[in-house]
Amino acid sequence: MQSKRDVQKFIDDMKLGRLSRRDFNRGLASVGLGLVAAPLASRPALAAAEDHPTVYTWGGYEVPEMYGEYLAKYGEAPNFSLWGDEEEAEAKIRAGFHPDVGMPCSYKIKKWNELGFLKPIDTDRLEHWDNVIDVLKEVPDTFIDGKRLMVTGWWGLTSVTFRTDIAPEYIPEENHTWGILWDPKYAGRLSMIDSLIDGVMVAAIYSGAADPFNMTSEEVAKVGDLMREQRPLLRFYTNDLTSWEQGLASGELVAAASWNDTPTKLIKDGLPVMFMNPKEGAMTWTCGIVLFNYVAPEMEERAYDIMNAYLSPETGEYWIGEFGMGHSNIKSFAQFSSEELATRGLPPDDIPGYISSGIFQATIQNEPELQAMYEEVKAGL
Repeated sequence: MQSKRDVQKFIDDMKLGRLSRRDFNRGLASVGLGLVAAPLASRPALAAAEDHPTVYTWGGYEVPEMYGEYLAKYGEAPNFSLWGDEEEAEAKIRAGFHPDVGMPCSYKIKKWNELGFLKPIDTDRLEHWDNVIDVLKEVPDTFIDGKRLMVTGWWGLTSVTFRTDIAPEYIPEENHTWGILWDPKYAGRLSMIDSLIDGVMVAAIYSGAADPFNMTSEEVAKVGDLMREQRPLLRFYTNDLTSWEQGLASGELVAAASWNDTPTKLIKDGLPVMFMNPKEGAMTWTCGIVLFNYVAPEMEERAYDIMNAYLSPETGEYWIGEFGMGHSNIKSFAQFSSEELATRGLPPDDIPGYISSGIFQATIQNEPELQAMYEEVKAGL
């Protein structure tokens, strides 16, 4: 049960336009409200007939443009259930909710497989498999013991968006570094993503850890010291992308850890920002589609039809155009000019090489130790 203060904050943020689609759906879940579908004639209802599979996913992935092939074939949408984050999804599945198709990110696959959630995917039943970028078929933990457990659908980078008019010294690519988020010149005008995977791992990459996702105790201690050094320089930690986007737009922030969609939105608004390619390495995140072990045999064909729809080039074009992030179908990029891709932080050529240049998110091996350290840092300890 959330407090009245939580509910009122959500209402205030909604009134003031501070919420993205994903934040809105997360907020509904967090304050105990059900999803309210917009009354648009062109939008299929979230609840379809019982003969359609259930897709468990993020808010924003239920729009018709994301599954057009399925809609064209069946004339109705699949069923959708929306999560606020994967931890919430995991808890609900453990409690007995049994969807058919899901869309987690790669670093959760190993754990979900160990929990018995996942069924191997038969790639011979995927119409667009041959167009999936080869490097995305090799994402860590998505192929375990000879079994394909996730098909990458979309990808992007966690990096730094910064104001080029305020910090012009960082414009040359040779000066791109996570170190801008530790630059004392910009104390009070920096922000970090408030999550273990996008916050602590950034500090781990900057620290030079040999494997940020499987650090020794000495490396964890070094990362903790680095984060304590950074903490007084930050304006805030947040996992609300609207907060860091508005901060960058107003000049309240000079630099923020962010995803590809942030520079896409701000450049469209005419703001002087750049998305870094840090010399220490950006972090590549990949999310995609899984088949849950609970799918009934009579639902399996339609479950594969859903997977095919999300892997289609048309879905990819929508994803790149709307969200400014990459899709796994190489054909999706053909509709965009080099300039359009560049403004989204995407390469105009050698997309596989660009993806490989980042540090792939993977299962965090020492998660409890890191989580405890992170909470201490945020508490000022």
